[in-house]
Amino acid sequence: MVDILDGKIARNSYKNALTERSKNLACRPTLALIQMGLNTESSIYIEQKKKFARDIDAHVEHVICKDTSSFTEIETLIHSYNTRNDIHGIIIQLPIPSHIDAYKLINTIDPKKDVDGLTDINQRLLAEGAPNFIPATAKGVLALLDFYALSVADKKVVVFGRSRLVGGPLASLLKMRGAHVSVCHSQTPHPKDISRDADMVFVAIGKPQHIDASYIKPGAVVIDIGINSITGATYEEEIAKRKIVGDVDHASVERVAKALSPVPGGVGPMTVLSLFDNLILSAEDTCRTSQK
Repeated sequence: MVDILDGKIARNSYKNALTERSKNLACRPTLALIQMGLNTESSIYIEQKKKFARDIDAHVEHVICKDTSSFTEIETLIHSYNTRNDIHGIIIQLPIPSHIDAYKLINTIDPKKDVDGLTDINQRLLAEGAPNFIPATAKGVLALLDFYALSVADKKVVVFGRSRLVGGPLASLLKMRGAHVSVCHSQTPHPKDISRDADMVFVAIGKPQHIDASYIKPGAVVIDIGINSITGATYEEEIAKRKIVGDVDHASVERVAKALSPVPGGVGPMTVLSLFDNLILSAEDTCRTSQK
């Protein structure tokens, strides 16, 4: 039977230590969160972040901008947060409207407050092996592995996806831990052959249930990082319900894998945990510790 790598259990095990660090600061760790438009799924993710912040005695300053806002308007808002001493982290909730250059906008965030780790400076530091802030999803994956005592050292590892947000940083971090890493993307020839030779497979490609058992070596560890909303098949109702699935076909893969992270409830909770770990790291750099 496959072992389920439950991110909620792992997150809760780390939460007490994070709360203690937060409460021992003379200031309240505060995240500025910029949302553009009222995307329903984004709003759900934001509420999860706000709840977690309350749980650990941190704060989220949430601002909702029109999805028609100009680059200059959002840039001005970011600069105001860059200069505020009571703001320790700044993130822009994805997605960013297509009329705005997301790459350029993210790089207006002060790297010392870039708790998502996406600015060029923080990406370069990560590639050089001296990260300032590790992107939250990649960091969350490592924390999940650590909780379940899964070492990547000397293992053959495949990462599906090479984005700045997940795949690229994760591949770098796994190499730092001694893994033999192959990165597969849309242009990679024979990805299935590469994947079937891997001890551990990490998937972040944004394709619902794309990776099935034919990609997986028996006994491999599979980490599903994808979050996709699809229409679930129903026969009882005229309107099918939406459901969240990963990039892995779990029904197929769980028959061959040794361990598998679920979606939802796997990497997602660890991503939120890691975002706030980065926030508290930033606050610890700028706030004197409390004399309680």
